[in-house]
Amino acid sequence: MSLPDPASSAAWLTRRRQLESLLRLHAAVVTGDQGNLEAIRLLAEALSDREPQIRELAALALIESGPEARYALPELIVALQDESPVVRRRAIRAIGVVGPVALDDALAALVAATEDDEESVVLQAISTLGELGPSATAAVPALIAALWTGGARRRAVAGVALLRMGPATVPSLVQSLSHPSPEVRGKVAHLLGRLGRDAAEAIPALQSLLSDPDETVRAESQEALAAILSSADSPER
Repeated sequence: MSLPDPASSAAWLTRRRQLESLLRLHAAVVTGDQGNLEAIRLLAEALSDREPQIRELAALALIESGPEARYALPELIVALQDESPVVRRRAIRAIGVVGPVALDDALAALVAATEDDEESVVLQAISTLGELGPSATAAVPALIAALWTGGARRRAVAGVALLRMGPATVPSLVQSLSHPSPEVRGKVAHLLGRLGRDAAEAIPALQSLLSDPDETVRAESQEALAAILSSADSPER
């Protein structure tokens, strides 16, 4: 029976101690004992650790640190290129909890993440852009692309994100009513109906879809028109 290689055993012990240190930092963040930005700095450094487990835990801890994660924003943006999809997804979430103030630096990286090879990362990027709301309207073209090319789940998440961005999405949605896919036309008509009076400019295009060859598109267009006209007649609150 061969004895363990001392060098590998020492390396394992070092990694174990680093992981335990990171867990303590994580606990400090969760319990609110993070008045020290030193913990955030160390978590930011851990995002470039060679061990994916440590990078994943560091990203998770930064999510739970809330807006304080802004002090790790440069490292989080770099982490969107990490080889681990878990790290990429968690880094996106951490940027999201920073809030709209992160967009000046992070918007381009978040938009690029909507084309990630990993579907879970794409969905997180789309969802996070929606959570950032009207401040992220520069991402509307990327969300429209997700609506056009994605499967049912991606379209659903993109739809919610577009609604959260509000009226600024209407022109792009109106253009999408002429998409060749009936699934897309129907989804877009539904979204315009959800926007109510803010989608009034879509009325002519929706009326033209009342004669669409697809039954679902016709039904969604009819419901959208009813919702828009009804909200237009109602007094604003």
